[in-house]
Amino acid sequence: MDLFIGLATGTLFGAALYLSDAASPVRMRQMLRLEDLTIFKIILFAIGLSNVLLFLFNMVGVLDLSHLSVKTMNLAVVIGGLIFGIGFGMVGSCPGTSFAAIGTDICKQALMIALGGIFGALIFSLMYGNFEAMGIFEAMNMGKLTLFKISDKFPSVTEIGYPGLLLMGIIFMAIAWSMPDKKQA
Repeated sequence: MDLFIGLATGTLFGAALYLSDAASPVRMRQMLRLEDLTIFKIILFAIGLSNVLLFLFNMVGVLDLSHLSVKTMNLAVVIGGLIFGIGFGMVGSCPGTSFAAIGTDICKQALMIALGGIFGALIFSLMYGNFEAMGIFEAMNMGKLTLFKISDKFPSVTEIGYPGLLLMGIIFMAIAWSMPDKKQA
């Protein structure tokens, strides 16, 4: 059943990416150059909305945020983020959005990006032991750091807790709502 739920939600997410034009490398490059902020606004609003929904679901007892998985912050995450960001900027897409573009007029490019993501994950998996032996996961290791204190299991930058999650969500949605679609000349 979990596999079906994952497939269904992944399909819906891919459709949303495609329909919002977030699967278009041209639109993504325009966003990265700050020429067209539409996709940035969608992303910012979605992050804000998810924060508000997480707060509300936690408040009414539907979801316990202390069970969420948090990635460990370390040098490997920073290096991986830089590599991902450079690649994203160069091609205007990432493996996630490329899957939504398969079957469109940029199918070949989308397939190459998706395969690049799979290949990169494979290389990382094969080299994991070497990275661990080099100590790259221990360098800058800040643990499973969160911005707001959502659980005693995770260290946090602030002690604000769940209200901070709600406040940040509202602020993100307000910023997204008030931003112009196009860069002002």
